[in-house]
Amino acid sequence: MWIFLLESGTALALFLFILWWTRPRSHDESAHSEPPKALTDKKDGHDQP
Repeated sequence: MWIFLLESGTALALFLFILWWTRPRSHDESAHSEPPKALTDKKDGHDQP
C-alpha cells in the first residue's frame, strides 16, 4: 500500500513542478534582463545620419 502512496506523491510533485516551471513569467522579471545583443549592436551603421 505504501508504494501507491509514494508513487502518487511523486506524480503530484512532478505535476506541480511542471506547472511551476511552465507558468507565464511576469513582465517585471523580463524588465531586469538585458536586451538581446542584436538590438544593441550598432556595427551596421544604419542608425548613423
